[in-house]
Amino acid sequence: MVPGDVCEAPSYSFSTLEDGTFSKTTELVATVTCGGGKTLTASVDGEEVDSVTVESNATTPIGFDVVAIKVGTPKVTVESDGETILSRDWKVSPLGDSDTSGLEYDAISFKEWRAMAVDVENEIEAGRVRAYMKRMQSRTQPSTNIIVELRDDSGGNPGNLVASVKRPITVTTLTENWINFDFDPAPTLSPGRYWIVFKVEQTEEVKLISDVTNIHYVAIDKQAEGNDYTMEMKLTVDEKTGEASETTWKELSYDRVYTIVLSSG
Repeated sequence: MVPGDVCEAPSYSFSTLEDGTFSKTTELVATVTCGGGKTLTASVDGEEVDSVTVESNATTPIGFDVVAIKVGTPKVTVESDGETILSRDWKVSPLGDSDTSGLEYDAISFKEWRAMAVDVENEIEAGRVRAYMKRMQSRTQPSTNIIVELRDDSGGNPGNLVASVKRPITVTTLTENWINFDFDPAPTLSPGRYWIVFKVEQTEEVKLISDVTNIHYVAIDKQAEGNDYTMEMKLTVDEKTGEASETTWKELSYDRVYTIVLSSG
């Protein structure tokens, strides 16, 4: 807008909205002319995520922090005093690692647990963990379960329990598949680091048979030490009773990442 021009009606144009990642912020820029006094509100699937009031009629760039509160293709809208001026589908990926390449797996059992950390940028409702898994044994004990826990961070290790879910070990198959673990209710996570913990609950014949499932990983560098966001715990097992006792979380033997993601459900 050139100084001295008379405003007739506001006009708006928008930048490209880059693909998002669950809990992360992506910037959307609106260029507004003759919009002085207008309040612009950005929403994701109808839930407000940012709001800005335009201070001048001059051509002005307005930035919105659009938070990825849902995974999939949520609808991003911008309204000007209640009038929709933008409606756009937005591609949002889960938080974590979804690379299924390669054929490398780590075992999970009642005596060997695995964990991977995710860093949450904004408050979200975390409804689902997905993991790329398979099972080596065609037969398992009927009461054996896979337990998935969300825990907070305690000094760089999994800490207090936030939420948990269990499913029968038979949800895994002898071939690789994505397995869903849904939390009910979905916990609300504040910004920070959280750990996704995988373990097996086995109560039958633990002295004779160890039911095992396997979780896929991608090696980053087999010559490098383990990173600070993947951990394992090897429990001690009483030879007489078969009962397992927790030990300590430790970094993996080399740098790799598990194929685990956190999403809205």
